Amino acid sequence: ERAEALAEAGDHGEAAELFGVVAAARPDHVPALLGLGKALAAQSKYEAAEKELRKAERLAPDSADVHLQLGATLYKRGNYAAAATVLRRAVELDHETALGYVLLGEALNQTGESDAAIEALEEAVRIQPESSRAYYAMGLAFDRKGKHERAAEMYRLSREVAKG
Repeated sequence: ERAEALAEAGDHGEAAELFGVVAAARPDHVPALLGLGKALAAQSKYEAAEKELRKAERLAPDSADVHLQLGATLYKRGNYAAAATVLRRAVELDHETALGYVLLGEALNQTGESDAAIEALEEAVRIQPESSRAYYAMGLAFDRKGKHERAAEMYRLSREVAKG
């Protein structure tokens, strides 16, 4: 609980240390591995974060949270294809994770899969209509497809939603 409170307060270094102590004592404790992975990723220690999150994935293959965090970490490492694969699993496990669909759309944008990216981002907007990030990413995907008017509309929506 203390580690989670530290992470929420932004003290990711201390949180990582505490999560690491729990994970060392209980190597099969998925919440500790997930917390450690998140805390390491928050410190841009993506390789170490991926290692811990892969352990959590092996222990909890049906955890949407684990897949979401692993996908985000892989994305930050620049491994977009692997991120897309993991994020597809996250949204398969939790159909209502707007962030999962946004991250999936962004990963698919990076791999050049604009149609699939738009599909994922439309789902994100369905779940969370105020997601300026989803609209912006959709704009990028439409730009890649050469649909510049539609892209401009998405960028406009992104700005409007961001203003509130």
